[in-house]
Amino acid sequence: MIRTYGDDELSGCFYPQISNELLRTMHTHQDAKVRRWGVGAWEWLSADARTALLADPDAGVRDGALMRTREEDPAWVESVLPAKPCHARTGILCDQPLTRAVVDSVLTAPVEENERVMIAYNPSLPADVVALLAADPDPEVRERIAYRADLGPAERRALAVDPDPKVRLAVSVHPALSEEERAAIDYEVPTDCGFHHHPAPSVPRDPEDVRRDALSAHPALRRRAARVHELAPDPVARLADDEDLGVRVTLAQNHPDAPAALLLRGFLEYTGSGRAHLATRPNFPTARLAAFADHEDPEVRALAVRDPETAPAVVERLTRDPDPAVRAAAARHPNLPRPRLTELLDDEELAHPAAANPTLDVAEIRRLARTPGDPAGPSSIR
Repeated sequence: MIRTYGDDELSGCFYPQISNELLRTMHTHQDAKVRRWGVGAWEWLSADARTALLADPDAGVRDGALMRTREEDPAWVESVLPAKPCHARTGILCDQPLTRAVVDSVLTAPVEENERVMIAYNPSLPADVVALLAADPDPEVRERIAYRADLGPAERRALAVDPDPKVRLAVSVHPALSEEERAAIDYEVPTDCGFHHHPAPSVPRDPEDVRRDALSAHPALRRRAARVHELAPDPVARLADDEDLGVRVTLAQNHPDAPAALLLRGFLEYTGSGRAHLATRPNFPTARLAAFADHEDPEVRALAVRDPETAPAVVERLTRDPDPAVRAAAARHPNLPRPRLTELLDDEELAHPAAANPTLDVAEIRRLARTPGDPAGPSSIR
């Protein structure tokens, strides 16, 4: 794809599809266009690999590598910082190394009202500014500061009793706190948020940190452990039976060996964003799902169509379900009685899903493939 398409076609969602393993090796690829993408792994590359990219025979590779070196220089970053609000300015203030002059300008004469929020996450923020922003009147600034690993003990103690519940929740997961200190904080973990699949991080988490989080009494930390794809069997078993819905669903969404019972339970109990992803996991069950054919939730009723043993009469009934997604799924089921399937092939709504039914014979497929301009149909179908 990289060799075939241009940057415009490969922008947006393409980059996250590249695995970390591939990205780490692309800088040595024989094709210069691939090496240009490999510059994106700059922070993981050795000094020798970076030097090679800076001297690459391809100008595009050299330019990309040079840009990455410049982005590590606070003075250069300051020189290109846009003077007016824009995405580029926001990105720099959030992520790139800042000079003290830039930090001071944000504190004293911000271009936008929320620029203190932007710099609160920035890794280059000086310790005295971290302490200053920990007492900022804006609770969003304090919340972001509370998540920083370099937060000092005095700031942690102050934020632990902050009047804003989001700030208290943020500091309650700070890695420097003991379980006793966490328990002393009046925090509340939200249950109405989405629990999603998370790609594996570029740098794996420390196994000891993951183990600590998995054993924590804090639900947010156990949810964090549940994201880890390489979680060992013992914590998987523990978290699969966790009392917190977010822990169970996060584990189901992310662990490659999430048990079938956990996946089904998560789908039945969780109705938030990303629910459909659970049914795509490798171990999601298909057996005995016909029992859900009369469930009040249409997404659960649709599970019955995933069961290869669902009775033909039930499949036919589901093609008349009030929900269009259930009807379409039932039209594809191989147990759909042939008379009903034939009927659906001429149905304006369900003709396309019915045409995907695997029980159609070749003659019927040929008939469906014919067009008015080619009455004989395509000869390539066998």
